[in-house]
Amino acid sequence: MLVSKQPVQCHHIVRVVALGANIVIARHLFAECFHYPLLMLIAHVSIALVLEVITARNGDTSTQKPPQSWSSRLYHALFAAAVAIGLVFTYHSFLHNRNTTLGVMLLGLDWTTVFSRLVRWIRQDKQRQVDVPLSTATFSLCIILLLWNENLLVGKGIDFILVAIVCMTIARQLWVSGRVESPVNFGVVKVNAYSTGLAVCLPLAAFLLAVTGWYNRRDFQVPGRILWMLPISLITGPLSLASESTLKKLTSWLQERVQVQTRIDLSYGSSLFPLLVLAIVDSDNVLGEHRPSTTSGVQWLGYAIAFLATIDIAQMTSSTASNIGETSYTPIPGSRMQDEPMDDLKTPVFEDMEAMYPPEFPCARESAFLRHISLTWQAILGSLALFLFFHCTFSAPSVEPIRSWDLDIVIAWYDEPVDQVISTAQLALEIPDFAGRKIRTIVYNKGSLNETELAIKFPKESGLDIRRLENVGREGDTYLSHILDSEQNWASHTLFIQAEPHDPGYLQARLQDYLVRETGFLSLSHVRNFCPSCDACNDHSGWTEEGTVLREIFTRSNPHKTCQDISLTYRGQFVVSSRRMRQANHELLREMRTRVIEDDHFGYTLERSWGTIFRCPTISERCPTLLSGWIGNRAEKGDCQCLDS
Repeated sequence: MLVSKQPVQCHHIVRVVALGANIVIARHLFAECFHYPLLMLIAHVSIALVLEVITARNGDTSTQKPPQSWSSRLYHALFAAAVAIGLVFTYHSFLHNRNTTLGVMLLGLDWTTVFSRLVRWIRQDKQRQVDVPLSTATFSLCIILLLWNENLLVGKGIDFILVAIVCMTIARQLWVSGRVESPVNFGVVKVNAYSTGLAVCLPLAAFLLAVTGWYNRRDFQVPGRILWMLPISLITGPLSLASESTLKKLTSWLQERVQVQTRIDLSYGSSLFPLLVLAIVDSDNVLGEHRPSTTSGVQWLGYAIAFLATIDIAQMTSSTASNIGETSYTPIPGSRMQDEPMDDLKTPVFEDMEAMYPPEFPCARESAFLRHISLTWQAILGSLALFLFFHCTFSAPSVEPIRSWDLDIVIAWYDEPVDQVISTAQLALEIPDFAGRKIRTIVYNKGSLNETELAIKFPKESGLDIRRLENVGREGDTYLSHILDSEQNWASHTLFIQAEPHDPGYLQARLQDYLVRETGFLSLSHVRNFCPSCDACNDHSGWTEEGTVLREIFTRSNPHKTCQDISLTYRGQFVVSSRRMRQANHELLREMRTRVIEDDHFGYTLERSWGTIFRCPTISERCPTLLSGWIGNRAEKGDCQCLDS
């Protein structure tokens, strides 16, 4: 955004660089198996609070404010809680989000402006203009485009980002509406309201860190690459979290030496600020080694349109925009007039905000000509967003979408040695026919062994993703969690296997002989046990299950089929296509995940039912045994598996 000429504000530049660098370093740390975002947040907030106290004590504290009303205290408490929760979920989102660029896009959009415009439009008594709902619809459509078929922002990543957005939007709305008074007096110390949010964040993050049981894990090691990144993080993190007034005091010595004039507004909350942070993060996509980012052209265009939809083009066009325009949002308190002392800093009260933005229209001086410009601008953006939406809808194939990975190796790991986990992954990685395929290994850790050691020793030719799960439900819960929580991030085929598989040599031979692009479901265990019906099903191990349970699984997974000649699967090792995972009854899978946690016996039933669940209840008797196949007896491709058409 362009403003009247003024000296370059060094604290704005420092914040842009610090925030961008903090996100980049956090991404690299998390990729290097430093899985402690809460520990990082505690360190950053602690240092930031020390800076707040130091700068507050150095300021003039002679002026005392009258006691706050109960309503002001309530708004203040809500503001502090929203800031604290928002920071916790923001830090956690970057651990679980492998598309950092898209995460920055979503967090950087000006959600508060969209919400404020819509609220003011609803409250209007006179004739309502159509540009506000049009811009809101355009913005919402662009958010859909950003998340359309996104492969890497899934599960907890998107949940955490959405919670962070809601909390930060609440905090920003409370601040810009004048509901939160700042500064706040604590004895002889005067601090801004934002600092109280940091103070609430510190015990909240410490409590969550304690209840997660991080101290019982054995992967808390610091390899060389992390060792030099942590000190940088301890500098960039606090600087990115410091309030505007504190950061201004810290850079005062630099400001005195910089006399460059500019019209560009780089303040925290200006239009250019998120673009600069995004540029830093995306530059790292090209120059650094990190988790892959697959932000598509449609997502970039969607972000650009959403970003432009939050800009008041009429205000920018007006010759008086720099003087009477809408004040840009300042998410961190303390940013007011450049030379205004801290004692004179005052949050505008609600009546002042009402006077600044009359209900009948956002700007009382806005002419009809400018309103037409605004309407035309929003109509153009809305048309572009609608065009992109129809392009994604009608040009997308109706069959299985193209996947980022050819094969996922999903390993359920508890307490097996690290070398054993690597050996299990190599069962697929070493198959000659798999050379050139994009293979990723996802290890679900339910134990307390060293994740860092696994990451260091793991073969570089395969992508490695280590995810933690609570130790419940055996491997069945692990597989169901992957299927249900990673839907948009499936590979074309997924090999489910335990860290220490049964008969690995036979398993590898069966993979090499039968895994083809048309594979729908391929069991990697012996398939000689058949159940004649759901009511008469048991095996040599003594396992049996009630007919009603088996019939429910069969009929809900295979409608219009008769429950007979059921092939049982064993050992929790099989391959399934993304198409079959998508076609599976997900409501049934969610119910089974709950039951397998509560009922240990049901875990054995689930182990034997994977073929039934993925619409492959019967395997031909012509399929050779694992041993027979290992010594060279091969059947037709379709005899030992179910193929996708």
